Amino acid sequence: MKNKKLLLLPLLFSSVFTGNLFSQEQGVIPASNGDENKNVLCGGIERWAVKVLTDAAAAQVNYTPKLTTMDSLIHIPTNPSTIAPRMAGIEFQNYTITCKITIKKNEDDNDYHLVLSSGGETMVGEVPDPVCSAAASSAHVNEFIASRNWVNTHIGTGGVANVNIAPVDVTGVSFVDVYHGQTGAAPNQMEIHPILDIRFSAATGLTESSAPAFRVRVNPSIFSESTNFRITSDHEILGACTLEIFSVTGNRVKELELPVSGKNDINYTFSRNGLTGGMYIYRIRNNQSILYEGKIIIQ
Repeated sequence: MKNKKLLLLPLLFSSVFTGNLFSQEQGVIPASNGDENKNVLCGGIERWAVKVLTDAAAAQVNYTPKLTTMDSLIHIPTNPSTIAPRMAGIEFQNYTITCKITIKKNEDDNDYHLVLSSGGETMVGEVPDPVCSAAASSAHVNEFIASRNWVNTHIGTGGVANVNIAPVDVTGVSFVDVYHGQTGAAPNQMEIHPILDIRFSAATGLTESSAPAFRVRVNPSIFSESTNFRITSDHEILGACTLEIFSVTGNRVKELELPVSGKNDINYTFSRNGLTGGMYIYRIRNNQSILYEGKIIIQ
């Protein structure tokens, strides 16, 4: 999966259509080089459906988390393959392990790549990008979104070579990757992929409210004509903020400037203005870095 270049498939729209679509919303960012409508497929090779839980066998996975240890997972005998369907037994279980996150990387395929450590040995955990068309169609897209937002809040939106946070409980489905020099890979290539939940380990005494956080409220998240985005933060300094709206096929259909008050507050009414009904993924950026992601439904 790593070392695969992100596939960007531009969609061809007439200049009239593009002009109409992006002029309908006040505050829209002008089109540049046709990039506003990129289709984010992400990966799409090497058992991608298994990685984002859209394969035919995904419904048979036992999603009730099974407590285990990293040591147990990384010593299970495996037979890595680039073409095999979901591997019987090995890839049909959701696990929870307690570990430290030591490195966070943003991969070319837009996954968040986390190196999980037990103190001596390591393995990889990955969170798919919910904007990617394959991940957006997954029944577990809400869990991808929540896990990435946790990482954004507690670790950061960019790459972090030396993560220094308290131990965490990571929950996700086991996956056997092939060796391609990935940072932190287990000896048997076992990964937690995708990660479906991250939280501070109960043993730390930390709760999610213990760490700096910003608050995002979209009311209502299911709407016909308009909804309100309210973003506030006691810690995050908001600069040039934008709201991106993506269809489930990975097309960025709108990109809008968000007005910031006092460097820590956004109160913005979003109007559908020509968007068809359906599910959309939204992404809020602060000075180009991803701040938050979520889902809205237009009726």
